[in-house]
Parts: sequence; structure tokens; C-alpha cells
Amino acid sequence: MVLALGGALFLPAFGIPGANAAADSAAAGKERPCITEKGSDPKACSELVELEVKDVVPLMEAQTHAVVLTTKDGETVLPLFVDEGAAVSIAFRLAERPPPQPLSQDLLDDVVNKLGGKVTEVRIDDLRDNVYSGRVFLQQGKKELALDARPSDSIAMAMHSQARIRVTRKVLTMAGITRSEIEALQKQQDLGVGGSGGLGEEDMGPLPPPPPMGPSAGNPKPHSEDIGMDHSTRPLMEPMGKGQEIDL
Repeated sequence: MVLALGGALFLPAFGIPGANAAADSAAAGKERPCITEKGSDPKACSELVELEVKDVVPLMEAQTHAVVLTTKDGETVLPLFVDEGAAVSIAFRLAERPPPQPLSQDLLDDVVNKLGGKVTEVRIDDLRDNVYSGRVFLQQGKKELALDARPSDSIAMAMHSQARIRVTRKVLTMAGITRSEIEALQKQQDLGVGGSGGLGEEDMGPLPPPPPMGPSAGNPKPHSEDIGMDHSTRPLMEPMGKGQEIDL
């Protein structure tokens, strides 16, 4: 079951000699979902932090959308820059409203349900070259499956199934924005929250824009990929326009 999630489906090759050995060899050579850099903390990929979806923010000047994920304590924001289709799907689910017509994520939900499965967890595993990678975990009877997934698709599925969303500490360290960082950025720009006032106890913003895209960026990414920003190599960027107000 590919489910259009960017993962590959490996069906058992019944009656084909050597097929199982070949499959085992391929699985052994498969790249791990999260890789730590040499000399960094090896636990950064194994320690997980639970997130919740707070908002979907259109970034007009950047011609993209940001899905705003936060830690449970509200101290760290993880922005996920997604295409319009993913943003619309997550926005409808956040508002608990059905779309006028079924969207791609609705089809994925229906396929999983009709096959007797359920999404149990969504995980954002890694951030490489400013692109997020992750997996969606499914339960089908006694069988447990883990499929490679674009986080924006799997997050929408998690919201439908009320499954937990978790991120590795590596990703949160690289791309997460803390409350203190946002406060410092606001003071530097002399802006309030989203350009509209002072920082309240329950507010955070504005969001930094996504990394540069297209040929001028030197490493263009297709619009179908979920974009993040590695703060370890790229400083927080100045907000575009007046930003958006995010209530936590």
C-alpha cells in the first residue's frame, strides 16, 4: 500500500527463490530515517518530543504556507512550510470542518480505513538540506507498518485519527524556534506579535520566512516537498511583511 506518501511498497515475492534474501539485503542497506552527524549526540535521533498543530499561516510574499507545530509546553515552535494542497487539508481539519470535495488526504484516510487500518503515530524524523522527512505508523489488526511519508500528508492523517505527532530532538534543535528567540527577533525589528502589538503570555510570532527557493538558491526544491529551516547553519531571518499573529 503506497498511499501516495512517498514511501515504497515491498510485496512478498511468493515462490520466487532468493527473493526473501534479496529483500532482507535491501532492507539492511536502507538508510536510517534519522542520522546524526559525526561527533554529535547519538540520542538526538532516538529522543522524541510530542507536538500539536496550532495554526496554518499563509505567507503571501513567500507564496507558501506555514503549518505551525508547537511543543506541549508552548515554548518551541516548529514551522513546516508546505504547498497549498496540504495547507488547505490541515486547515479544514484544524477547524473541524469537512471540505466541499474530498482532498487527497481524505482519500488516504478512506483507503486506510477500508483496509482495516488506523494511523497510530506520525513522526518527523530528520531535516536534511532544509527538507523534512518522516514516517506514518499504521496498525492493521496485529500487523504494524511504518511507511515513509511527507510530514504534511501524515500530519493531516494524524489529525483525522487523533494520533500523536512526534519529532526527534535533532529536528527540534535544528529547526525549532524558541520563545526567547522570537522575543529577541521582535526586539530587533521593533515589532509586536505579528506586527500588531506586544508579546502576551499566550502569543508567539512572527514566523521567519522559509529558506530561499528556486534556481537562485543553488539547490532548488520541488513544491511537493515539506521545507524546514536549519538554524544551526542559517540564522533566523527577518520576517517578511508584518508577519502573522499566532495564539498559543
